[in-house]
Amino acid sequence: MPRKATSRRETTSPIQDSGFSTPSLDRALAVLRCLGAASGGLTLSEIAGRLSLSVNFVYRVTQSLVAHGYVVRDAEKRFSIGAQMLALCQPVVDDVPLAEAALPAMRWLSEQTGEAAHLGIISGFEGIVLERVIGKALIKFYVERGTRFPLHTSGPGKVMLAFMPEAERDEVIAGMKFERFQPWTISNRKDFLKCLEQVRQQGWAVDAGEHLEGHHCLGAPILDADGNAIASLWISGPSQRLSEERLVKLAPVVKKAGAMASTALNPAHAKA
Repeated sequence: MPRKATSRRETTSPIQDSGFSTPSLDRALAVLRCLGAASGGLTLSEIAGRLSLSVNFVYRVTQSLVAHGYVVRDAEKRFSIGAQMLALCQPVVDDVPLAEAALPAMRWLSEQTGEAAHLGIISGFEGIVLERVIGKALIKFYVERGTRFPLHTSGPGKVMLAFMPEAERDEVIAGMKFERFQPWTISNRKDFLKCLEQVRQQGWAVDAGEHLEGHHCLGAPILDADGNAIASLWISGPSQRLSEERLVKLAPVVKKAGAMASTALNPAHAKA
């Protein structure tokens, strides 16, 4: 699920007035919402243009957010959601943050496969990467924290939806855009639901170049005490290393990592 560049102008919700005479805070929160909806990050001028704010104001806000870790800026001076913001939005079970509970399983998964291990959740109608452990392969292949990805083309997206309560799953699918990135990309709800049935039976899901040709991933769910997906663990790499045949062979390893993370989040349930 690599970062997807986009040239089209994306619409952003207008600045919401809280009604408590805090215009600066309302605008700062609008900046965060704007960045949260942008998969490839935004420049100062892009943020200002989408929100009809002055570049000077956006500069001051983003500098403050960067200082606190809620926003990061890359070498191309594009801003995106930072680790501190991601920490606020991640699920917490019995006072244990998801990323903290899942990291040992992620490190184990990366060691077993040699590939980068990722952790993500569903955010709105997309997925978002919360954490990653970089693999030991000579050529690294990983996705940065905060990257958003389509659910219908990704291993983690499929597996989270497959293990989600039906009503919640249908609500998410109703808002998804089944964009066709490749000729073999699933691009309609009927075929996608059939795919999810198979994913639920086998307990894992793949992206065999459905988003970006040559990029493969394999994901398994992290489940709560009721057996519902709250997140996913997955490995990601080039098709030369993660062929479709190797993905099938590694499926039990990824499932075990998902089970390890599930147990870390629900130790009392695991012992029952």
